[in-house]
Amino acid sequence: MYWRGQARSDLGPVRLRRGTTEVMGATMEQETGVSAANARDVRDAAISRGDTRGVRRLRGALNAFGQMPVVQMLALIGLYSYTALRMIRKFGVLDPDIWWHMATGRWILQHHALPVTDPFSMYGATREWLVYSWAFDLGVQTLFARLGLVGIFLLQVAVHVLVAVALYHLVKMLLPDFWRGVAITAVSLYAISLIYAPRPGMATVLFTILELGILLAVRRGESAKKLWLLPLIFVAWANIHIQFVYGLGLLGVFACEPIVMRVLRMASGDENREAFARAKYFWAALGGCLLATFVNPYGPRLYSTVVEYMHQPKSYSLVVELKAMTFRQPEHYVAAFLALCAAVAIGWRRERRPLWPMLLAISAFVAFRSVKEIWFLSVIAACAIADGWAPSPVVHHSTVAAREVWRNRVFVGAGVLALLMLSYRRNDVSNDWIAMQVAGSFPEASVGYIEKHHLPGPLYNDFTWGGYLIWRLPGLRVANDGRTNVHGDARVEQDSKVWNGKPGWDSDPELAAANLIVADKKYALTELLRRDGRFRLVFEDQDAAVFVSAKQ
Repeated sequence: MYWRGQARSDLGPVRLRRGTTEVMGATMEQETGVSAANARDVRDAAISRGDTRGVRRLRGALNAFGQMPVVQMLALIGLYSYTALRMIRKFGVLDPDIWWHMATGRWILQHHALPVTDPFSMYGATREWLVYSWAFDLGVQTLFARLGLVGIFLLQVAVHVLVAVALYHLVKMLLPDFWRGVAITAVSLYAISLIYAPRPGMATVLFTILELGILLAVRRGESAKKLWLLPLIFVAWANIHIQFVYGLGLLGVFACEPIVMRVLRMASGDENREAFARAKYFWAALGGCLLATFVNPYGPRLYSTVVEYMHQPKSYSLVVELKAMTFRQPEHYVAAFLALCAAVAIGWRRERRPLWPMLLAISAFVAFRSVKEIWFLSVIAACAIADGWAPSPVVHHSTVAAREVWRNRVFVGAGVLALLMLSYRRNDVSNDWIAMQVAGSFPEASVGYIEKHHLPGPLYNDFTWGGYLIWRLPGLRVANDGRTNVHGDARVEQDSKVWNGKPGWDSDPELAAANLIVADKKYALTELLRRDGRFRLVFEDQDAAVFVSAKQ
């Protein structure tokens, strides 16, 4: 601004004498009684209060937004469908074991009975085979007969959604805060997503979550009558997957908790008496569940398969899915992070009861020993973090509130279904699409050549492709496949040595007796067979090679 009548060029910067500022500050202090430094403090405090009020208003707005029912329902739709959407985008029937499960179901439907000996391999032809997953095998084959490979796809989608729903409700029971519960569940589901496959083991994940919810509810003071749901779960569990023993072990930990408390003197006398009073229900449930596992075609003999698996330590260093976590995938780090957070949460709460330390130690042991069990650590860690974070209020829903809850659940279910159907259509899922992926992962072209030329056995193949060859070549018995309870540690180890061209590969008796070999080109044996005069190459593509005996 310029004074009237004054040219701009006449103006210059005002220069104050040294000390003028101090004189002005002293004058202001004399007149007002407030020093310049205090004035600055007052101004800064006012600005700080304004900033604090702004932060509080923003936080209040976010809290109000987060408590809106529509927002929470949209969050649940995303939580329930996230892992399923990831799977749909890159789905393929790539699991090598699903094929022998389907072949077993086909055999049962054709013969209207369970096999007594192994009908699929040369080695197991005279050996007893207990089909512990017969119910799953029947179900998956029925799906395939009705819907083709799309049936396997739909089964996988259903498993993703059911596990997400069950885990969220378990965490919510322990931690009523909505967004914290969603966050913990989402992190745990991400870690679990690594091991999703169309296998009976996914039933173990789901049944474990359901069992843990019942046990924790009773432990927290709810009616012990809920425990009588467990024998019904175990009847189904024992006919679907052999890892029902995990459920028995989990129930045993709950039953033994008071004993550990007393031995380690972790609680007062009153707390011990209360824990022992509750433990009698767990022991009764354990006995009932143990008897329930006998309701299967083999009765108590089913436990012989458990013993077989316990005597196969070498498989944990040979089979990829049984090996320890390599920390080459982000899910491994997430699982380890969950375990660390759970340990911190347990220590922070200074719990006087040993349940969570015991469960976390057991789950960490099995998960770090075998990546296939990463789900167990993720579920236990999520629950350990959630339990005790905030008190869980007892909520009594009125009739109107209950109707609203069910209305919201219907909305969430419809939203999940719509989102999955949209993804299904967008990705153009079909039997032909899945079959193309299967042909790129398994020796489909080689199988077609064998069928066209009616090549006879004995067949020699590797561990990984055995299940697929069982399914596609029902007239030929395989040399090896993924059923380690049939073939045992020694045969799995020998298979690895031969296919990797270790010393002595050429003296393997099964290889020497073979008339037909389906070889994966990634193995050293495939190149060695090209130079072996006992065999000749008759077919080859980018993934596999077919050799026959030179005598043919």
